[in-house]
Amino acid sequence: MSGSLKDTLDYYYNEMDGSPMLENYHRRHGTESAVILTVFDDERADLILDYLRPRIEDKIVVEIGAGIGLLACHLASVAKRVYAIEVDPCWTSCFLAVLFAKKPKNLTFIFGLADEVPPLYADVAIFCTHSGHEAMYRAASRFAPEVIDVYAEVALKAGESA
Repeated sequence: MSGSLKDTLDYYYNEMDGSPMLENYHRRHGTESAVILTVFDDERADLILDYLRPRIEDKIVVEIGAGIGLLACHLASVAKRVYAIEVDPCWTSCFLAVLFAKKPKNLTFIFGLADEVPPLYADVAIFCTHSGHEAMYRAASRFAPEVIDVYAEVALKAGESA
């Protein structure tokens, strides 16, 4: 598949929305996915990085629900090390394009369910999603003493409900 990241994402949104194959995958693995990325461009990733910088700089970070790995690449520019965990195979092709273009050496991408990943030590665990906050928080809590629900914090600061 050729074209921009936006074109690739649009293709996957169209192909995977309501896909029985994807629904069967998630049912088999006991996972959920809305097939909606929260971080899908460099501008959004940079805004989140600016927000998180004082809390992650020179620290080991685990990102739960890393999607295509774009935010993880940005986080790795200031963090000591980043582990990005993603369970949804829907993003694999898109994530490969991002990793080939941007992956820094201090970023490790892990495909699988965060609850089943062997324990990693981290200073901070983050997730940035529109839904599933309780499950994401539980999974993130396995990896670090500080957990940041980025979407909820930013939404609450803006006066929205999380």
